[in-house]
Amino acid sequence: MSLPATRLPRGRVVALGCGVLANVLLVALVPRHGPSSVALVVLATAICGGLAIVEGRAPRLGGRLVAAAIVVVMGVAVVTPPLTSNDLWSYGTYGRMVVAHDANPYTATPSQFPHDPMAQRVSAIWQHRPSVYGPVWLGVASADAALVGRSALGNRLFFQLLAALAATAILVLVWRRTRSTATILWLGLNPAFLAVGVNGGHADLVMGLAILGAALCAARGRGWIAGLLIGLATLVKVTAALALVGIVLWAWRARRVRILVGAVAGASLTVLIGYAAIFRDATRVLTSADHTVTAASPWNGLADFLLGHDALRNVAHPLAGNHTLDVIAASGLALVAVLALTLGWRAARARDPRAAVGVTTASYTFGASYAFPWYLNWSLPSVADAPPSPIAWVIWLQAAAALAVLKLRILSTGTWGDTFFRVLLTDVTPLALLVAFVVYGLRTASGRPSAETGPDEPVSAQGADPAGSGLLPG
Repeated sequence: MSLPATRLPRGRVVALGCGVLANVLLVALVPRHGPSSVALVVLATAICGGLAIVEGRAPRLGGRLVAAAIVVVMGVAVVTPPLTSNDLWSYGTYGRMVVAHDANPYTATPSQFPHDPMAQRVSAIWQHRPSVYGPVWLGVASADAALVGRSALGNRLFFQLLAALAATAILVLVWRRTRSTATILWLGLNPAFLAVGVNGGHADLVMGLAILGAALCAARGRGWIAGLLIGLATLVKVTAALALVGIVLWAWRARRVRILVGAVAGASLTVLIGYAAIFRDATRVLTSADHTVTAASPWNGLADFLLGHDALRNVAHPLAGNHTLDVIAASGLALVAVLALTLGWRAARARDPRAAVGVTTASYTFGASYAFPWYLNWSLPSVADAPPSPIAWVIWLQAAAALAVLKLRILSTGTWGDTFFRVLLTDVTPLALLVAFVVYGLRTASGRPSAETGPDEPVSAQGADPAGSGLLPG
């Protein structure tokens, strides 16, 4: 007699439990850096990807069980102090500069407040740097400072809960659109998205939610709202403006004139208003931002070859000016522009702008000299589909690979094994992923549509809007 169709497959349930356990251990128990941390990133990623594939072929786990797994990981990520990044202490410090010290975060530095409980926790590398975040995030940080005062626990929970709310909203939006447990597993159990993104209380999940919302609004003809959301995200980090490039390319290719104009006008007006009072101070900080090459960047091998500093691990003063690093940083930005315009144009052939937005925002993490794994949370929500496209898988893999790189020992031990894996993860893998990003980005445009694209025409007849009315059916 065959088993009842409703019985859960034991193998998948065990695998799901192992995936949850790997994520939990990664944020709660293992060292911040070391072989065990790297191994857990690899294990969590492999289980997450495997479950997404088999569940996509034949859904058996059920939404409630998957949701429960997500809740467990999210809950542990919130209650555990940040293990991978100290960014939330910088957020709290900039907020306290405004609320408690009457200082300008764009000119003052955490080192000027040695007795402040939040400033004391800021990473050494950021002690002498003003805020590089936009006025919207500064407003959020000020609200945190006013609410929790000197409480380190309150500051931590404020940003971790905010990240958890953003991640929840993203997963709900993805679920409502796909109704796919496989896609929720694909996104929710990727350790860079939920476990590390929430545990670090990163602003990037909030940005990812705004960018996803902008893409969905643009698809429904609401260009002004899409522009407003991108503008707000840009007032957190200026890199969110890449999402506007994706919407513009899609609207231009689809001949959706009103959406294009509305998105550009909405984003531009929002950014202009946001930066009106602080433009001079804020731009001074951004133009002088450090140009250190991070270890998961495709430029890491070149920087290591030219300077021998191995992406800030052996540098006495990593924020000091360096002409070579300045040139690499400028070259990285040029590569980002080429990737965003070229591959974004190819992805813009899809029926809605999500693919183009995902590709253009991901271009930064694939091409820039300075990027971290949680930056992929700008793009992952937009490319989450049922099933994910090949280029979405490349973006997903880069998030996990960048996290594995971040979990390496800070200083090399000099053993052959350490050297081999460091070269593999920091020199070979980023370049291989960049090549894959380009190849699959171009293949999407060569008559091989992904799950996110339609026929070879820019948009279907139903979705076209030659007159620019801005109204999208359905």
